[in-house]
Amino acid sequence: MAIPYYRKFPVYDFWNGLFKGKTLIQRKLFGHLKEQVRSWPKEKQYTHGYFYQGLEELGITGGKPTGFRFKQYDVDQVLQGADVLDIGSNAGFVAVYCAWRAKSVTAVELNPYLNRVARDTAKHFKLGNMEVVDGDFSTYQSDRKYDVVLSLSNHHTIDGNLDMGFENYIKRIVSFLRPGGHLLFESHNVFAEGKGGMGDDGDMEQKVATMNKYFTIERYRMVNCFLKHGIEDLDKLFIVARLSDSPEPVDFKLPEAIKKYAY
Repeated sequence: MAIPYYRKFPVYDFWNGLFKGKTLIQRKLFGHLKEQVRSWPKEKQYTHGYFYQGLEELGITGGKPTGFRFKQYDVDQVLQGADVLDIGSNAGFVAVYCAWRAKSVTAVELNPYLNRVARDTAKHFKLGNMEVVDGDFSTYQSDRKYDVVLSLSNHHTIDGNLDMGFENYIKRIVSFLRPGGHLLFESHNVFAEGKGGMGDDGDMEQKVATMNKYFTIERYRMVNCFLKHGIEDLDKLFIVARLSDSPEPVDFKLPEAIKKYAY
């Protein structure tokens, strides 16, 4: 018998009660996922309805544990005391991680069930500096300016709501940043052919060149995925970029970048 997908995760306390030791907050959060599976289109659900993001402090590993990710990103100093905008915040676990370090976090997410997860998690940790906004980045409106914008595997999402063209996407990010602010960017599939399909970032040389019109690329590296189950996840390119009126040119070559697993 094949092993059910969710049992491949180190923490698989799924909503069906297969693991009985869930805490009260875990029960509440998994309840939101159960409702998502019932009511949200399957083609817009990540990791087969399981948690895409994880948060170790909750005992929920997810497909991408947040602490595991940020240890590789090494950007806590950039987040410290910052006003942060998280584009496509998913379950909000990344936003929570940032809120523990930042001055404020605005988390923008289209999926209402994931936003319930995010709000309950923020409430559980008594985070008064985290706001969860229902909507997608293409229509998000605010007069606020931010010190940091997070774009983590998000510039072309599975629901298609951010298919606005890469340069338009970057320009929209710029409009929300303060002078000298940072973009923390994680790619989709940099091993793909670069032919423009959803999630195809094989054209990252062109995309980095576009980013470099507005940003100085301070550093970049590949980051390891947590789960290696074929289509479920893969290693990503992570970029730390700083908004600049006169960006320093970067000599970026994708064949070299995909071998670079340290700054």
